[in-house]
Amino acid sequence: MHRWMGLLSSLMTVGILGFGCTPAISDLPPGGVREIVLITSNMRFIGEKPDSIKGLENPDIIVYLNDKVKITIKNRETNLIIHDFAISNYPEARAKQAIRPTEETTVEFTASRPGDFTYYCRNHQTSMYGRFIVLRR
Repeated sequence: MHRWMGLLSSLMTVGILGFGCTPAISDLPPGGVREIVLITSNMRFIGEKPDSIKGLENPDIIVYLNDKVKITIKNRETNLIIHDFAISNYPEARAKQAIRPTEETTVEFTASRPGDFTYYCRNHQTSMYGRFIVLRR
């Protein structure tokens, strides 16, 4: 009986945490761009697009190696809070200017390095960050 409970517990952990699972992301047509939209609210990034991240706080952004990526950040803070955007080890993926309330900016680049990186607001790194994951095909 205990052996079955341990097996069941292990299976539930694998299923719940997703170990060994590759998230389903669609292939892009030739010349296509992977578009992501993040909204800033309550000192968090909130996913707006694609639907797989809609409403999630500081969502994982997952792309394939060599995808063209377009990330739009919309500052929807109600106070006079200025945000920024950068991805670790991707100097080409940084906001060129501060993102003031009601403003937005777009960062466009090619996901040229595989791995697990961090995107963040350089002004509020303790609450505004998430994973930027570049998968090999």
